[in-house]
Amino acid sequence: MIYAKKKVQQTAHLAAQTAKIIANVKELQEKNLIRIEGNEVYVYPEILKDKPTALNWIKCLHLYCMLKKRFKESDSLFFKDYTTGEQIGAYKNKKASVTIFT
Repeated sequence: MIYAKKKVQQTAHLAAQTAKIIANVKELQEKNLIRIEGNEVYVYPEILKDKPTALNWIKCLHLYCMLKKRFKESDSLFFKDYTTGEQIGAYKNKKASVTIFT
């Protein structure tokens, strides 16, 4: 038998990843490092070390809001500096963007 050469990618256990995201966000909220108010997330920019890390955090926080705050996938989420209130990123139209590293 001939098998097609397919790139097989191991997928992580989604439930375990989601549980870890929820635990991390709750821990940061308890330490007052993240504050979620409606569709705005206030975060210290130091947490968002570099652009790839920031984009990952934005996606994870949007997933958290979908699960815990009953957001829709298409809902926008805006990220602001915890101290100044200046916008530092957003999740709009199913895409994450960061303004502090550009």
